[in-house]
Amino acid sequence: MAPDKVPSDDWLVQGDAAPSDVAEHYDAWADSYDDDLDAWSYQAPGTAADIVVALDPRPGSVLDVGCGTGLVGKALRSRGFTGRLVGLDISQVSLDLAQQSGAYDDLHPADLQQRLPLDDDAVDAVACVGVMTYLAAVEAVWREFARVVRPGGHVVVTQREDLWEPRHCQDVVDRLAAEGVWTPQDVRGPEPYLPDSANALAELGCYYVVAAVG
Repeated sequence: MAPDKVPSDDWLVQGDAAPSDVAEHYDAWADSYDDDLDAWSYQAPGTAADIVVALDPRPGSVLDVGCGTGLVGKALRSRGFTGRLVGLDISQVSLDLAQQSGAYDDLHPADLQQRLPLDDDAVDAVACVGVMTYLAAVEAVWREFARVVRPGGHVVVTQREDLWEPRHCQDVVDRLAAEGVWTPQDVRGPEPYLPDSANALAELGCYYVVAAVG
């Protein structure tokens, strides 16, 4: 672990930050990120990958929103996913490491607080793991996820336990369902997130939202 490169407890817990700050922190952390999160027993990438590969029908293409160094992509490939995998992230250093993993077909830099750089109905599934902490506009972001997923495809997204109620996440799930944007298939949690973290995140769980689009 490289303590000088790991963001402070306060920064990690507060979450909501300007895109430039997020990029700066994760660029600095990228080299030790995988090892640090492995030491903290990071649960979400593997759990989300399990959900994605279990979908019926299994998606042929997945967009990994906030892919970072590629933990979700590597988890998907290790579970037998052979479809097209595209990653977006604001940290170029993290994207470079994700490229080296060999898990992704395409990787692109993106400010995830803006419109995603994909056409409507572009992929079969979106996975977004450990990213919503930094995206306070939950409804706008989840609508974007649904926009880029083909009808009948799926969104799999995590949200930290301490942000679920303050950001009215269940209300958003229900509102998008009422409007026919998606059909929730599973909302569960809080489940373990970073149980062996060296900071306050060890006490927090996360929720998983799985929804079929259209």
